Amino acid sequence: MKRFRFITAICLTAITIMVVGNIWYLYSLYNSIKEQTLQTVSECVRKADILEIISRLNSAHQGEDDSSIMLPLVVQGEKSPAGGYEYPNILENLGQTMSECVHVIEQSDKRIPERDGALLNKLFKKELANYNLNPELAVIQAIGENSGHSPGLWSIDFALAKNQSPIYKVYFSPLNGHILRQMSGIIVTSAMILILMGFLIWYLLHWVGRLRTIEQMKDDFTHNMTHELKTPVAVAYSAADSMLRYYDQSDEARNKQFLKIIMQRLSFLSGMIENILSMSMERFKTMKLNIENVEVKPIVEEVAGLIELKAEKSIKIDIDIPANLSVMADSLHFGNILSNLIDNAVKYSEDTVNIKIKADTNSIIVSDNGIGIDKDNLPFIFDKFYRVTSGDRYEVGGYGLGLFYVKQIVDLLGWSINVTSKPEVGTVFTIKFKSNEKR
Repeated sequence: MKRFRFITAICLTAITIMVVGNIWYLYSLYNSIKEQTLQTVSECVRKADILEIISRLNSAHQGEDDSSIMLPLVVQGEKSPAGGYEYPNILENLGQTMSECVHVIEQSDKRIPERDGALLNKLFKKELANYNLNPELAVIQAIGENSGHSPGLWSIDFALAKNQSPIYKVYFSPLNGHILRQMSGIIVTSAMILILMGFLIWYLLHWVGRLRTIEQMKDDFTHNMTHELKTPVAVAYSAADSMLRYYDQSDEARNKQFLKIIMQRLSFLSGMIENILSMSMERFKTMKLNIENVEVKPIVEEVAGLIELKAEKSIKIDIDIPANLSVMADSLHFGNILSNLIDNAVKYSEDTVNIKIKADTNSIIVSDNGIGIDKDNLPFIFDKFYRVTSGDRYEVGGYGLGLFYVKQIVDLLGWSINVTSKPEVGTVFTIKFKSNEKR
């Protein structure tokens, strides 16, 4: 168990580290996509700025035959280690060149009207829509103008080139939705993996807990069986030893008494072994019941009479069953069911036992005035090897198979059983017969 705990702790630590690492990766990916999105917004500003200036140029030169605009093409290169020149980000450089040129033309041509802010913003929103960016608010303002916008908005400074001072301040609604949509695939798969891992960990720990419970039940069963076997073996051993040590051929009555004791104890042991074998789940799966029309009252009276004879305390059993009541059942197993329920009522009671057995065409009810069962143990009393260990009745003989046997046979008959109990008041077992076999 220590090794299991150690390995489990290592695995959980590793999983925690992986989850934290995955969260960090998602955070880094979010920032990367956000940076790309801001660059896209910046390019949309550049395009809208160029188109707005061109619109004013066209307005200033209306009526002229030549509507073309001549722009010098300038591409800035970088010297490579090999001695030549490289031209990285050539499209970005061309965009910067065009932007700078149209601004030079705007400043040199006095006929061009002043900047149209409404058109600029309209063109800006149109360019954003081309990239599936649709913020609720998107505004371009010249540097120095009072924004008057909410501090929750995102903003960027736009300059014609990297090393120049910005000419516009751009405000727009946060684009978290767009960024998260870009990350949706990895977010969904990561969440599914995390949920699956959490479920598997819970399932593993759940079954480990159940296995530990079963192991404890097995230990209790071994302890109880040892206790149960020691008593008849000790009695039979003592009787046989007395016959060997003090054998008197002339005392036939004494010899028969010892032999009777030995036979009784051996018969008891044989019954215990048969009960244990009958608890095998495989045997229950293949068990063939001898279903017949069984009269209920005679069987109840017979079982109650046997338990009253062997009991070592005061017992009163009230039987309220119609004389003609019968059910379709296996008489042997039906009697064993009643024997287990009545025997438990006697075992788990004080010195005076009052048991009531009532039956009709729908059900049979066995109630007692015993010590009862608390609500924490009640859901498990039909489990194999389970015994209630609380209170002062742990020393009561048994090995946790009686009620398990009862539940299995009731299920095989197609019936149902339920129990209600209150500590220090008593317990009520109710067996409901299958509706199509009422008599």
